[in-house]
Amino acid sequence: MSVYETQFWVIVAVIIILALIILLWPLVKKDLNSNVPRVAYDINVYKDQLLEIDADLKRGLLSQDQVEAARIEIKRRMLSAGEIYEKKSPNKRSFSYIFLIAIVCLCAPLGAVLLYLGTGSPNQPDQPLADRKAQQVVLQTQKQKNLIKATKKLFEHLQLNPNDLRGWTLLANAYFSQEDYISAVKAFSKAYHLSERDNMLAADYAEAMVFAANSVVSEEAHILFVKSIEGDRINAKARYYIGLFEAQQGDLNAALQSWIDLQYLSWENAPWLKNLNEQIFFAANKLGIDPSKIKPSPEAQALDVSVKREQKERPTESSSMKPLTVEDVQAAMGMSIEDQNQMILSMVERLAKKMLENPNDKDGWLRLERAYRVLGEKDLADEAAQKAATLP
Repeated sequence: MSVYETQFWVIVAVIIILALIILLWPLVKKDLNSNVPRVAYDINVYKDQLLEIDADLKRGLLSQDQVEAARIEIKRRMLSAGEIYEKKSPNKRSFSYIFLIAIVCLCAPLGAVLLYLGTGSPNQPDQPLADRKAQQVVLQTQKQKNLIKATKKLFEHLQLNPNDLRGWTLLANAYFSQEDYISAVKAFSKAYHLSERDNMLAADYAEAMVFAANSVVSEEAHILFVKSIEGDRINAKARYYIGLFEAQQGDLNAALQSWIDLQYLSWENAPWLKNLNEQIFFAANKLGIDPSKIKPSPEAQALDVSVKREQKERPTESSSMKPLTVEDVQAAMGMSIEDQNQMILSMVERLAKKMLENPNDKDGWLRLERAYRVLGEKDLADEAAQKAATLP
């Protein structure tokens, strides 16, 4: 056993002893007090009474006959108390206390040691805070290098395979998670045109444009959002940004109507509802009207109930991005499994760590949601979306 282990167990023993003293002292104290017989107290009282009788005799308060009668009665009581004490059984209470104390002294430390040996790590080496921070920095730097390396490999692969739709889609999401929105727009553009302008991919392409333009919805992005709704009439992302475009164009009435429609079409507890309700409140407040009096448009009310039900059953597809799996990437890019895992995991871990450091970054939670959807992690993606929805 090393010196450090010896010191550790000595400290543990001292702590256990102190804890036992604190726990057992009330029992010990009570048990010691219980060993003093009641008869001793009674006899002392009788002795005091005899002294008081003698004092009363000297003061002339009692006659000699009265004093003798009182003495006989007190002595009789003293003898009776002594006989009762002798006939009593041994003190079982004291034995029960001793037994209880012994059980606690044995079981408490033994149970604590067994629990620690079973679930603890007594052989775990020391991990100073400075060393752990330095190790985290090294690991984080290595992960960033791995991500850059994997992204570069993917880009090189796409230069040789320019028609790889899945590859361009993954590259676009990698750039997006790294906040390289300009590169993400270029990659999404490639994927969008390779998909023959797929409606489901249009919203992701347009959203990248919005982020690249510092949250400004351009005419081109607006056209893509409108096109996305043609493929998914209840596309929450597209409807939200369409309303934002109308607000940025100065048409708050149209924006408010678009957001009211989205609110009507959203299922209960949808992750974007809080942010959407805030936009509705601000727009209505600026217009000086009550948003509760605005009814959904005929177009929203006319949407087929089956389509609305289908959207409720697949809430993770509010993003038009179809989840990419490792198998899809392997088949599409020809990259090694190690490179694929490094790229995807580094991308997500880097973003997740950033969100732990800055949990109030709403855009960051939305990017993390997208990254998890790329991995097909539905629960984690929903959790990230819910956190984003709680932020203004």
